Amino acid sequence: MTNTQKYSTGIVRIALQAFILLFCLSSFAQNTARIVKGKVTDERGEPLIGAVVMCVENKNAALTDIDGNFYIEVTSSSAEIEASFLGYETMRLPADRDVVNFEMKPSADNTLDDVVVIGYGTTKKEDLTGSVATLDMKGIDMTPVSSIDQAMQGKISGVDIMSTSGDPSAGTSIRIRGTRSITASNEPLIIVNGVMDAVEDIKDIDPADIKSLSVLKDASATAIYGSRGSNGVIIITTKDGSGSGKIKVNLSAQCGVSMLARKLDLMDKNEFIQYRNDYRFIDAFVVGSSPSAVYDPNDYENNTDWLASITRPAPYSSVNLSLSGSEKNHQYYASANFTDQEGIIKNSGFKRVSLMFNTRRQFTKWLSLRLSISGSFRIEKPNNAIIGGTDNAGGAIYLSPVIGPYDRNNPLIENSAPINTPVACIELIEKKKNKFSNTDALTVTLTPVKGLKIESQNSLILFQMHQYNYWPSTMPKKTEKEGADAQRIEGDNIGFSTENTVNYKIGVRNHNFDVMAGFSAQQKSGNSLSIKAVGLVSDYLKWNNMNAVTSKENYTVTSSASKVVRESAFARFNYDYASKYYLTVTFRADGSSNFAANRKWGFFPSAAIKWNAKKENFLKNEHWLSALDLRLSYGRTGNDSLTSFRAIQAYESTTDSYLFDGVQGSSFYPVRLSSPDLSWEKTDMFNVALEASFIHDRIRILAEYYFSRTSDLLLSVKTIQSTGYKSRFENLGITRNSGVEFTLETRNIERRKFGWNTVISLSHNSQRVDDIGQESYVPMITAPSGYMMYGYKAGYPLNSLWGFEYAGVFKSAEEFDRNQITRTYACQQSYTRNTCLGRPKYTDQDHDGVISMNDLVYLGNADPVVYGGVQNDFYIGKLSLSVFLAYSIGGKIYNYSEIYMSGGQTANQYRYMKEAWHPERNPDSDLPRAGHSQTTLPCTLLVHDASFLRLKNVTLSYRFDIRKTWMKSVTLSLSGENLFLWTKYNGFDPDVSTESEDSALRRVDLGAYPKSRTVTAGVKVNF
Repeated sequence: MTNTQKYSTGIVRIALQAFILLFCLSSFAQNTARIVKGKVTDERGEPLIGAVVMCVENKNAALTDIDGNFYIEVTSSSAEIEASFLGYETMRLPADRDVVNFEMKPSADNTLDDVVVIGYGTTKKEDLTGSVATLDMKGIDMTPVSSIDQAMQGKISGVDIMSTSGDPSAGTSIRIRGTRSITASNEPLIIVNGVMDAVEDIKDIDPADIKSLSVLKDASATAIYGSRGSNGVIIITTKDGSGSGKIKVNLSAQCGVSMLARKLDLMDKNEFIQYRNDYRFIDAFVVGSSPSAVYDPNDYENNTDWLASITRPAPYSSVNLSLSGSEKNHQYYASANFTDQEGIIKNSGFKRVSLMFNTRRQFTKWLSLRLSISGSFRIEKPNNAIIGGTDNAGGAIYLSPVIGPYDRNNPLIENSAPINTPVACIELIEKKKNKFSNTDALTVTLTPVKGLKIESQNSLILFQMHQYNYWPSTMPKKTEKEGADAQRIEGDNIGFSTENTVNYKIGVRNHNFDVMAGFSAQQKSGNSLSIKAVGLVSDYLKWNNMNAVTSKENYTVTSSASKVVRESAFARFNYDYASKYYLTVTFRADGSSNFAANRKWGFFPSAAIKWNAKKENFLKNEHWLSALDLRLSYGRTGNDSLTSFRAIQAYESTTDSYLFDGVQGSSFYPVRLSSPDLSWEKTDMFNVALEASFIHDRIRILAEYYFSRTSDLLLSVKTIQSTGYKSRFENLGITRNSGVEFTLETRNIERRKFGWNTVISLSHNSQRVDDIGQESYVPMITAPSGYMMYGYKAGYPLNSLWGFEYAGVFKSAEEFDRNQITRTYACQQSYTRNTCLGRPKYTDQDHDGVISMNDLVYLGNADPVVYGGVQNDFYIGKLSLSVFLAYSIGGKIYNYSEIYMSGGQTANQYRYMKEAWHPERNPDSDLPRAGHSQTTLPCTLLVHDASFLRLKNVTLSYRFDIRKTWMKSVTLSLSGENLFLWTKYNGFDPDVSTESEDSALRRVDLGAYPKSRTVTAGVKVNF
C-alpha cells in the first residue's frame, strides 16, 4: 500500500475506531467487556496501516490507523485477538492484558505474489517461465548515481555493466550473457513504459522516477521482441499515481564531492632525471665509451604532477521534486530533476534537466487512456585533456615532470617539437554538447468483456544534438598566423512506433489460458551535418563564423541521412495447469529495411516449460521448503543493429579536379559493393533454471545454465582484386556463448528492532569465435608496431589478447652468442653482442631468428572467470545501512600506456622501472633497460590480471517520522560511491572499456578518463 493510500484510509479508520470506542464505553456498565489497545507493525517495526484486528470470541473488528494503532472490545480475559494483513502471516495472541502488540511476519507466498514486468505485459513472479531478473529500486534515489546503469552494476547476475570511461557524460556498455556479434551492436534493447528505443542514452532517465526495472535474459523472455531482443532486454517502468485523497509530494536533494579515486605510481622529477641519466650511461657503456654530460635536477625548477594539475575535487548536486495522486478514475505522477555533476578533470562534466508526466484516466469500465510524456535536456562538457592512450607526446601520464604546465617545449630535448600540454588544452580548448530528447506515448486500453484486453500504444521520439568544438589560435603548437580551428556538428533523430496487442485470459477449473497477439511498426530516421573550418582569422566569433577561413581548401562540410523501417507480427500462448505445470510458446516475424530486398524478414520462435514441484502432493506439506521450480526454454532471436543501407552499393563524391573555365568539377564514384543476400544474424539459445526457497522464504536460491550459438554474422570479408574493392558485407561466421548464473538471497535476521538481509550474485560466461570465414585472424586493436593486441581468431574467445612471449633481457654477450645458434629468442631489431645488453628478448616460436606474426601467441581472455556482487542491508530501528561490494575474478587486460613507458626514451615511467636492468646497479633485472627502443611490441610483460574487489556503495540513512498534517517523514542519508578498489592492475581501474561503444571488445584501457570517488549527503522529505 502506498503512502497516499495510507493517508486517505487513515482518516476513515480513525473515525471508525472512534465510533467503536464510544459504543464500547456506553455499554461498559452493562457487561464485563473491556477495551484492548495495541499496535501492528511489520518485521522492521514499521506500522501497518489498515490491518484487520478481530476478537475471536465476539467477532468485533477494528482497523489500524495511520500509526498502526488499534482499539478493540473484548468480552473476557481469556479472549484472543487476531491480526491479519495482505502479504503477512495471520497472527493470534491472548487478550489477557490491556496492551497487545503484533509484529507481523511476511507470509511464505508473499514474494511469489510480486508482479514482474515482461514483454507486452506483466505476470506474477510465480508464473514466470522465462529468465527475468528485477532490480530492487528501494533507496536508489539516496545514492550518488546520476543514471540507473551505475546502480545496476554487479546486482543482476548475467549482466556485465562497464563504463567506457570515468567521464560523467561518457556512455555505458551493457552485456547481457556475453557478446555475440562482431560487427553489429551487442547492446541490449531498452524499453521505457513500453516504448522501444525511448531514450538515446539511458542517462536521460532520472533513477528517482523508476518504479521497476526488469532484465529479460533468455530466448523465451526476449523472443517476443524478435530481432530487437537478441542482446537481451531491459524494461523500465516509471512511477505513476497511486492511492487516493491528498496529493503526495516528495522532495529529495543530494550534494557532495567527487575526487580522483586512485593515483598512478609515476616517477617524480628526481627519479625521472636519474632514469634519463641511466639511459645515457648505458648507451655509452655498451659501446665502451664515456657517458655524455648528465642531467642535474637542480637545473630544472619544475616538478609537475600532471594528474594533480588537471584534476580537482568536483562538486555533485541533484534535486528531485515529484507529486502524485489518485482519484476514483484518475491517477497522475509528475516530476522534475536537476543534476549537476562536474568531472574530476577540470572543465569537464554535465548538467541535466529532466521532466516527466504520467497520467491514466479510466473513462468507463471498458475504456482507459494513459499518457506518458518525458523530456531531458543535457549540457555536456567533454574532457579536453589527453590522459594517455596513443598520444605519447601530449598525454598527461606520458609527460616528463620537468615540463611546466604552460611550457611549449620539452627542456630535456633540444629543438623539441611544440606540445599542447593537458593544462593548456583544458584552459584554451572549448567543447560542449547540447542534447535534447523527448518521448511521448499514448496508450488506449479496451476491456469489452471479462478476460479480454485490447491495447494500442503509439509513440513519438525526438532527439537533437548540437556539438561545438573550438581550438584557438593561441594553442602552443599553433604557429604565427596559422589561425584557429572550429567545428559544428548537428544531428537529429525522429522515430514513430505503434504497438498493438490483443490479450485474452480464461480459466476453466485448473486450466488457465493466456493468449496474446500483436502487430508492431517502427520508423526511425536521422540526419547529421558537420562543418569544420581550419585557419579562422579571428578568435572572437569562435564557431559562429565558420566561413571566415583564409582558404576554402580548409573548409569541410559533410552530411548524411539514415532511415530504418521495421514491421513485426507476434504472438504468445501461456498455459498452466493448477499453477503446477506451465507452457509458454512465442512467435515473432520481423521485417527490416536494413537488409536485401529478398531477405528482409526473419522468423523467431521460442518455447518454455516450467514445473512447480512444490505443488506436488509429496512436497506440499514439507514446511521447510517454500518453493521449488524447474524451468527449461529454447528459442531464436535475430540482430539487425548495423548501419543503415549496408545491403546496397555505396558512393562517395569528390571535388578534387582541375579548374576548367573557372569551374571545379565534382564526381561520384562507388566505394562499396552491394550485398544482395544480406540478412539477419541469428542466435539460438537454450536455458535451464532451478529456483528454490526455504524456511518461509528466508533463503532463496536461483541457478541457471545457458548456451547460445550465433550464426550468419554480419561481417566484412575480402573480395578478389579484380572487383576493384577490398571487401564486402556478408553473412558469415559463428560465435557461441555459455554460462552459469547463481543468486542467493537470505533474510538473516528479522527482529522488531534489527534486520539483516543479504543478496549474492555470481556469473560466469564463456564466449568463443567458431568461424570467421577465410580469414586466419581479424585484428581489432594494434600496437604502434602494427602487431595485433586484441582481435578475433577461430577457436579462441571473442575478447582475446595477443602478443609476444616476453623472455626477459639479454644480460651478457655470451647469452647473445648462444642464441645466434639456438634461435630461442628474437628481437624487434638487429643488435650486436654489445648493443643487445639490457634489451628485451621474445620467444622465437618458429626459430627463424626474427620477430614476425608467426611468433604472435594467445595471451589470455579479457573476460573474467566469475563476476558479481554482494549486497548487505541492515536495519536498526529507523536507521538503515546498505553496503554493496562488486567483484571480478580472472581476466586479463593490457595497460596500453606501458607500450611507451616500459623503457621509452622520453615518456615518464612507472616507478617499477627504477628496478630496470643496469650493468652496475641491477645486472640481474629482467625489466628492459632505460631508453631501449623496443617500446612498441605487445607482450606478456604488459598484460595484467584484471581481477578486482570494489566497495562500490555504502549508504547510511535515518528516517524521522514527523506525522504532521503537512509532512509525513524526513530521511537523512550519507552515501559513498566507489569508495575503495583492491586490484593488482597498475592503471587507474581494470573495469574499463574505452572501445565497447564501437566493437565487441571489453576491458580495453586506451587512456581512459579515471573513475572518481563520490561522497554525498542527502535529504528526502515526504509531504
